[in-house]
Amino acid sequence: MRQTQADRRQAESSSRIAELAALAWLVCTGHRLLARRYRAAGGEIDLVVRRGRVIIFCEVKYRRPAGHDGMPSPAQQRRICNAAHEFIARHHISPDLEYRFDLIRISPFTWRESLPLQHLRDAWWCDPA
Repeated sequence: MRQTQADRRQAESSSRIAELAALAWLVCTGHRLLARRYRAAGGEIDLVVRRGRVIIFCEVKYRRPAGHDGMPSPAQQRRICNAAHEFIARHHISPDLEYRFDLIRISPFTWRESLPLQHLRDAWWCDPA
């Protein structure tokens, strides 16, 4: 079934709200925002944050409770990795810092779930440039 324009707008709106919720949570847990919706020739990164000596490239997924796990496909992981390499080069990030790729899954709040946000650290690995 094809998505209508209204469905796409609703999905985009839900994604933006999920990104804001993820960002608020990250900031409250001591992370500092470096970039939001960073676009590069090879892909896009939802959030780039730093905590201490670690740069974290975050993919944010909004999902229904019964939906799939939200893990980016291998092709999406490569695009995010390419964008991360460009971010590191463009912003002259020190090679002494550590890098990590995280997945933050957000589901609609229900009374049955204790926390509608899940932060999966080191969700996948990316070959350094």
